[in-house]
Amino acid sequence: MPINEIRDTIQGDILVDATGYGYMTRKINLPDGHRHSVLSIDVFNDQNSLWLSNQKAPEPGVAAYQLFVSPYPMQRTNETMGASVTELIFNTGGMAGDESVLYKEQAIVKAGVQEDNSRDLIWFNQFPNPAVGAMPTNNWYSNHLYITVMVWNQPETEVSVKHSLFMRVKQTKVGAAEESMGQYKEFLDAQSRLLMDTAVVMDPASISGYVFPMWKYGGIRPELMISGTTALRYFNRVASNANQDMVARGALQTAYQDATTMVGFDTAFGDAALNLPDWITLMDVAGVTAGELRPYPPPLKYADNGNTLMF
Repeated sequence: MPINEIRDTIQGDILVDATGYGYMTRKINLPDGHRHSVLSIDVFNDQNSLWLSNQKAPEPGVAAYQLFVSPYPMQRTNETMGASVTELIFNTGGMAGDESVLYKEQAIVKAGVQEDNSRDLIWFNQFPNPAVGAMPTNNWYSNHLYITVMVWNQPETEVSVKHSLFMRVKQTKVGAAEESMGQYKEFLDAQSRLLMDTAVVMDPASISGYVFPMWKYGGIRPELMISGTTALRYFNRVASNANQDMVARGALQTAYQDATTMVGFDTAFGDAALNLPDWITLMDVAGVTAGELRPYPPPLKYADNGNTLMF
């Protein structure tokens, strides 16, 4: 399991098109037949800038960039980003939580209007953060790696890009089946999602019917306790020849059923009238609640070699 230290750069001038979007990518080749595990990852901005146009950006507007490290080149999706509704940037790259993303960073800055062409940073973000990026994070199987840069700026301008990448990758040999399944999954993940929508949006007035409702009551839910006499049957030492009360199977079935009675949100689980807590069902035996047992099991048929025949 060798550890490969990848040092590479992505450098050049991105020509922003008429819509204000620019794209750049770089491919890094890796050996076949391995599972690549990220031990640590770091990206350094050699330009010491936010990849803004050399020209003075107009007002209003924002400039932004995204950098991805992924098994396949990242493409534009239907996602958006921005500090406010009026400054949204549409059709950005995928979310950081996407399985095809190994590393992502992005920043948005306000368009400069000062004489010195200075700009105010709105926010900068990266995933994983420096603390998590210094530890093992992700695995992939493809025999390549891509650095992708997306830029949004003033139309038809040039933006200088100079970034360096450092990754410590553990490379473990794997079989052809594992490698092919991993590569096929990554190939599909890279092109299968235009927009993530994983949340369950609910009406606040109906939340109590879908979640554990103790927030309406607060504190600890009360509990029912079984009687001391019943507890002694479980925990009190008795002689091996001492007489003990026997309980019929029907009585046990009734007790287990009563213990699962529906109750109000602020009352104890179980049956308060019979003083049966819900946790006695943990002592249930499958043969007790399964009903009447068959007096004779079905006969087994055997083949000449002794194997059981299945019908």
